[in-house]
Order: sequence, then structure tokens, then C-alpha cells
Amino acid sequence: MFQSSSRWVTALVLIFGGFMSFLDQTIVNIAVPVLQRAFQADLQSVQWVITSYMLTQGALIPTMPFLTARLGSKRCYLFSLALFTAGSALCAFAWTLHALILFRVLQGVGGALLMPLSMSILLNTFPLEERGRAMTAFSVPALAAPALGPIIGGYLVTIAPWPVIFLINVPIGILAVILASIFLPGDEMQRATRFDTPGFLTATYGVAAVLYACSEISNTGWASREVPRA
Repeated sequence: MFQSSSRWVTALVLIFGGFMSFLDQTIVNIAVPVLQRAFQADLQSVQWVITSYMLTQGALIPTMPFLTARLGSKRCYLFSLALFTAGSALCAFAWTLHALILFRVLQGVGGALLMPLSMSILLNTFPLEERGRAMTAFSVPALAAPALGPIIGGYLVTIAPWPVIFLINVPIGILAVILASIFLPGDEMQRATRFDTPGFLTATYGVAAVLYACSEISNTGWASREVPRA
């Protein structure tokens, strides 16, 4: 009974990370006009606040197997969660649009591994007969997060200044780091594997190009030269 309860506490901790990672893909969307006014910037420039986060996430996800083999799943998760939380705090205090985009990249570096790491730890924590329920409990909040992002972001920017859409992650992230350090099971590091640099660069370029093309379609249309070039 204790082991079962401990596993579900682990699942709850993992839900924190997955939910925040997905939430921040869309929570900024509704705040774009507010950011335009705050930084006196045009729409295309402000959209990089959204695009930079998604590009960074998509590009770095393939590094998860190598990093977990070298550092262990728990260490990687704690580092990613702490980096995501720190990036969120820095975003809230960004003094220029360029600084905000830079800090969103930092936030994306942390958020990139939260989802795949959460699923990996979850599958290794639960026995086969309980994995279905565990994945359902994890997936529902994670998949709901992108839909809730614009709602939460829109509400927050109507009652408070724009930094609050990033500051909301900080107390949740700190709590998640504390809980993860206590409840996540430790794991042994595997034998160091060689990092596939050519494969990583190829995958990074491919994923980043596709994501960039998709993000530009709404601005330039399918007929634009930028889309097939990417």
C-alpha cells in the first residue's frame, strides 16, 4: 500500500512539470497585444516570444536519451525544472523585448526535457498493470494545459501587469523542485554513450525548420518563399 501511494505521489510531482511546460506554449498568446504596447514593438517581433520557446523545445528533445544516460533521470528532471523556473522568473523581469526572447529560450531549454522525462520516469515507476491509469492521470492535465493557456493568460493580463504570466510558474516550480527532490526515485547512471553530434544537428535543423515554417504561415501565407525555404 505504501509503495502504491508513493508511486502516485511521484506521478503528481511529474504532472507539475508536464503541465507547466505545455501551459507556457500558449499562455503568452493572448498577451501579445499587451507585450506590443509594453515594448513598443511590432507583431512579428513579439511573436518571437512564442516561437523561440517552441523552437528551443523542439530542437532539444532529442538530447534526452544521452543526458539521462550520463546524469540519470532524476538529476535531469530536477535540473530541467529548476532551469525552467529560473527562466520564468527572468522573463518576468525582462527589460527589453530581446531580453525577454533570450529568457524564453532559457525557459525552453528547461521545458524541453520535462515532458519526455516525465513520461519516461512514469513508465519506469509504475508496474505494467498500472501504467494505463498512470499515463491517463498524467496525460489529461498535460493535454489540457495548451487549451487552458490562453484562458489563464488572458485572465491574468486583465487583472495584473504582463510579468504575472511568467511569475505564476515560480512558486509552482519551486514547490515542484522540492517535491521532486524528495519523492522522485533515484536511478543509476548508465555507461556513458557517445553523443551523436551529426544526428543531433540534423534533427535540430529539421525540427526547427518545420516549426519555424509553421509559425510563419499565419504571417506570410503558404505561398510565401519563407515556408518552402524553411
